[in-house]
Amino acid sequence: MDRKLKTWELALMCGVLIAAVAGSWLSREQKELADSVIRFHVIANSDSEEDQALKLAVRDRVLARAEEIYPANATLEEAQAALEGHLNLLAAAGREVVEERGYDYPVAAALEDCWFPTKEYEGFALPAGNYTALRVTI
Repeated sequence: MDRKLKTWELALMCGVLIAAVAGSWLSREQKELADSVIRFHVIANSDSEEDQALKLAVRDRVLARAEEIYPANATLEEAQAALEGHLNLLAAAGREVVEERGYDYPVAAALEDCWFPTKEYEGFALPAGNYTALRVTI
């Protein structure tokens, strides 16, 4: 019995060590990504189907407007500067959609440090962690 307990303890210690090494590697990978991307987050007025549909329309319009001002091959700092200089324009793009759809919700845009869960896209995933984000709030 005593021999089995020691084997179990060794297996547990190996598992903890592997988890610690993997966690350190993932943390470093997330930090490198966070230092090179700006995430985009649109927050709807509510969870209703109508407000969620409005959120998607605002997302599309703001992304289109952001593409017009976003410098090609920009560094993170260049991208942040471009977005910061046009936050009012981006919020106005969102407000256009809100008004076109007959709502009177306010729309605000800001660059913020935000925590995001892991997000999977086609072909890649962004790990959970803190990222600079263009956050549009309806």
